[in-house]
Amino acid sequence: MKRGSSNVFKILVASFLLLAIGAVLACGASSAPAKAPAADAVPKSIPTSVPKEAAAEPVSDGGDMIISVSSFLGFQGVDTNISEDSATKIYYDEVFDFAIGQNPAGELIPAFATSWDISDDFLTWSFTIRDGMKFHNGEDVTPEDVAWTWNRSISADSLGGFALEVGPDLASDFSVSGNKVSVTTLEPKSTLPIMFASASPPRSVVFPEAYFKEVGGIDGFRDAPIGSGPYMWTDRVPGQYIEMTAFKDHYEKKAGYNKLQIWDVAELNTRIAMLKSGNADLITASVRNVEELQKANMQVLLAPAANISWIWYNYAWVEGHPFNDRRIREAISIAIDRDAIGKGLYNGQTTPACCYWVVEGNVGYPGDVEPAPYDPERAKALIKEAGFEGAEIEILTFSGDADFVDQPGLSEAIAGYLGAAGLDPFVSVVDGSALRETFDNAIKTPEKIAEIVAGQLGDDPYQIAVRGSDTRFHSYRGAHIYYHSEGRRQMIRLPEIFDPILDKAGAAFPLQEQHDHMADFHRVLAEDFWTAPLLEAGAVFGASDKIGSWTPITGRPYPHNHWTIQP
Repeated sequence: MKRGSSNVFKILVASFLLLAIGAVLACGASSAPAKAPAADAVPKSIPTSVPKEAAAEPVSDGGDMIISVSSFLGFQGVDTNISEDSATKIYYDEVFDFAIGQNPAGELIPAFATSWDISDDFLTWSFTIRDGMKFHNGEDVTPEDVAWTWNRSISADSLGGFALEVGPDLASDFSVSGNKVSVTTLEPKSTLPIMFASASPPRSVVFPEAYFKEVGGIDGFRDAPIGSGPYMWTDRVPGQYIEMTAFKDHYEKKAGYNKLQIWDVAELNTRIAMLKSGNADLITASVRNVEELQKANMQVLLAPAANISWIWYNYAWVEGHPFNDRRIREAISIAIDRDAIGKGLYNGQTTPACCYWVVEGNVGYPGDVEPAPYDPERAKALIKEAGFEGAEIEILTFSGDADFVDQPGLSEAIAGYLGAAGLDPFVSVVDGSALRETFDNAIKTPEKIAEIVAGQLGDDPYQIAVRGSDTRFHSYRGAHIYYHSEGRRQMIRLPEIFDPILDKAGAAFPLQEQHDHMADFHRVLAEDFWTAPLLEAGAVFGASDKIGSWTPITGRPYPHNHWTIQP
């Protein structure tokens, strides 16, 4: 057998648990009830645009502000042709505008695209570009800038999210006609607007073409990036912070503070110390820190159901691999006491999760799937029956509080339960990118996969991952990336099971049909334990008295939407 080696709570956006999802297809709006959306609550055809809310009045000079976050600034890139990590979500929304935005409830709303429409054959999407927008250098934002940026992002040499997730669906380049930018897909793709929303890492931003070329291309642009967002990039110290200055000429977003610093601080205790000492104004905290922050007279800001965690099984689709055995996947899942972990590790501030990357109110939340039960005796019996007793399991995880708080601690707790069930687990805390690469089978050749599996069937440990994410108002993108045979990551390759369901969801234009197909996807995952959902948790932020108000967006467990912070 293998070796083992007294303060005010501000509940932000009370409807967080009931995400509004109606504007997924275009700029129309409808609401999602707690369970599945009712049939008469979803679009039957492509909606037209809806009016924007009035722009906020600018606030006079509020001084400087420092924001402390988890170690989630990554390498602070600005190139949409590179597969940036999720860290970009924290600062991209400040420096750049997206074609499609999100309101606090998570709905897709107009941003620099005032509307988006689909042709009668459901193949050509057209985005109407807003008039009067300015780049930070004072130049106008034009439809030509938009088309040039997007075509660069899907070019043959691009490794960015747009190229990898949107490019394969396109039958044409982006083209300009008047104030519209259009593109044609190979097949009807109802979920395309999701990829243009600020909900995703950088995709549909716009760069100034003339300036980009004037500074010598991406190398010069990295040194002095220019966008069209509510803050201008002014300085950065890699590994420490990014500094920005308010952009006074934004068409809608009027920042409440003239200067914004977003700091890269990995240690939670350090972030809390910075807040207490007056060296930070808004920090990512933890459900375990609520009482501590209150006693220190700090504001506690809560965002319910913003994070979810789960277990991935690597190579579960490979015939002959132990994780291909349903008994073992079930045993691992039911060996874990989710309630006890929530009470002991997270002060009772979590709930057991039923599903992968989806919570109640999201598109695709099934409503009839229960969290896996805690049944240690059955887990032991299944492991013994499968001949898996004493198997060495490496639990890979990383420290990324914006994904899920204390994933190393969660992993250690899971290791304890798996050990009690008869396995030989150990935890490896790795860099986030290393974890993703380990479970990214799209980049591996069949020969490499066969080599890795052979090693695990020999003396190498089997691998599972404990990781989490911010919740997504629509579960299609996360499902397609990891479970579709043409997905960007292909963590599992079972095209006969998952491709038909996901293809139906991606081609369905009525929102109800999208929801129903995605709910079926999550039922299939749950029925055969292809993943092990763990816990849902709310996001907790600590704030100084300089934060008079802040409007976050549903499902984002990290400081964001900084322009809405007002004194």
